[in-house]
Amino acid sequence: MTRRRMMGLLAGALAALAATPALAEPSPDQVVDAFEAVLGPLRARPSHTKGTCAAGYFVATPEGARYSVSPVFNGQRVNTLIRFGVGVTSPTGPDTGRTTRGLSIRFETSGGDIWEMANISAPIFGSPTPQVLVDGLLARRPDPATGQPNPQAVAAFVAANPATTNQGRWLAANNPPASWATTPYWGVNAFRFRGADGEVRHARWVFEPRAGVLRLTEEQMRTTPADFLADELRRRVASGPVEFDMVLQFAAAGDDVTNPTVAWPDDRPRATVGRLTVTEVSAGPGGPCDPISFMILDQAPGVEMSDDPTLQARAAAYAVSLTRRSQPR
Repeated sequence: MTRRRMMGLLAGALAALAATPALAEPSPDQVVDAFEAVLGPLRARPSHTKGTCAAGYFVATPEGARYSVSPVFNGQRVNTLIRFGVGVTSPTGPDTGRTTRGLSIRFETSGGDIWEMANISAPIFGSPTPQVLVDGLLARRPDPATGQPNPQAVAAFVAANPATTNQGRWLAANNPPASWATTPYWGVNAFRFRGADGEVRHARWVFEPRAGVLRLTEEQMRTTPADFLADELRRRVASGPVEFDMVLQFAAAGDDVTNPTVAWPDDRPRATVGRLTVTEVSAGPGGPCDPISFMILDQAPGVEMSDDPTLQARAAAYAVSLTRRSQPR
């Protein structure tokens, strides 16, 4: 997708949402308002606030060209801007907590096409719909009297929305990564992939680490410094590129393609469609990733968004978040 087309689609999406306030799902402003109700005025990304910028390239496999007509998958080298993140709401949050890690990528083809994505180190998302996401955030608003969320409100929300505990249970059962380079990163939402044969297939993707999966031990979680991931990645890349294989998992009959809180069974067909190579890491915080929301989520006609409502809501909410945190406070 070119920059001009992206801006036109975004403007159209925002205008449509503004013109239809009776929609069942919350508006982009309401989504960001809910984050601010918990976190206060946004000055940074509301999730994966802590992060490090990197760069590299992506090369699709012949299978990638088979399953998508997007220029990203034509087999040519595609430059990438990459942000590794930690699922904390403060730039000083620990790297050792049981939260998600993030892998956000901007693909920039030689023809000027841009595609972006934001992936997490868990195979499922924490909310099935934008409205449930908003309701969960509002349930966790700090009580003015205590400065803490009302436990009764949180308990009532969880009881009414049990799917929101799926990701937390997965994180509790899997220790945090020992490196940004040793964890898979899932896209969690389904997309429509239009192949060279004209067929459209629903698929989710995962970036699998070529270095293998390695997690912190319980002892390491207690003793590892709170800021270790960025320096570990810099040392690793200084010794050689870090690589991830992009793997598609295809939906079968009966799989829910609209609910990111439910993982598809492991026996679904898979295909390795490309390799991401990380070749450099920023020397410190900040950098070219900071002003990017990684919100250009489709590469039509090769990769198109599914009917998943959380996916449909992401681009416009990301844009509102970026606008607010870019304004003087």
